[in-house]
Amino acid sequence: MRHPVDYAPSQDFGDNPTKNLPSNHWIIVQFGNYQPDGHTGVDYPCPVGTPVRAVADGKVVHVGYYSGSYADNPYWISPGFAGYCYVVDHGSFIGIYGHCAEDGARVRLNQQVIEGQVLGLSGNTGASTGPHLHFEVLPDGYVLNSYMYGRINPATLFGAASLAPAGDIITQLEEAGMSLDTSDREFLQTVINQNADRVILDSRWQVEHWAKQVIETVKDSSYEVKAFVHGVDNANADRVIIDNRAEEAATREAAN
Repeated sequence: MRHPVDYAPSQDFGDNPTKNLPSNHWIIVQFGNYQPDGHTGVDYPCPVGTPVRAVADGKVVHVGYYSGSYADNPYWISPGFAGYCYVVDHGSFIGIYGHCAEDGARVRLNQQVIEGQVLGLSGNTGASTGPHLHFEVLPDGYVLNSYMYGRINPATLFGAASLAPAGDIITQLEEAGMSLDTSDREFLQTVINQNADRVILDSRWQVEHWAKQVIETVKDSSYEVKAFVHGVDNANADRVIIDNRAEEAATREAAN
């Protein structure tokens, strides 16, 4: 099993229930009370055009948009919400990959795919608040007219080992054979300490790739990496670098 894209989740299963939101809340106005018990999948913020990969071996049972209403397809996928999507029968569960790019398909209907194979490209289609992949899981024996419309938490498939606390990153990097000098270690530790979110570490490649991105992007203690917050920084599909030198200067001036 692997994650569908190489980015950390921004919204987990069950987050942000809409049940008790007022009717004038922007989410209700724009999308309706579509997730009364919470988010029915996992959101992975990623730039449009990111390869979306099969989380396991399986057979493609749908590619593209759905027509009609959610009741017109066997998975209760809301056409207006999902946008351009892929549905893959992975054997013991159905995987639903939503909000993809409509011109990015790399597979066809009824095609057999293997774990890690590119299904298509991520996008921003359907009821999306910003570029990301929405991934849902329907297990064998699912009952659509039930809690979460039969969906289960995808994290139960990936296992606890697929998500590791950010504090373990440096150790895993060194175990992966990456050479870090003192300044690299200090910078990474600063970044880690500033972030309370968790980082996907389901492969050594991802650990090393993430760290290299951070180190090569900026080596300056006057910057900080801020985690993507779904629905707030929705114009940013990935982590964003924020220059806080002005803020620091203002703080020092006020202290004087």
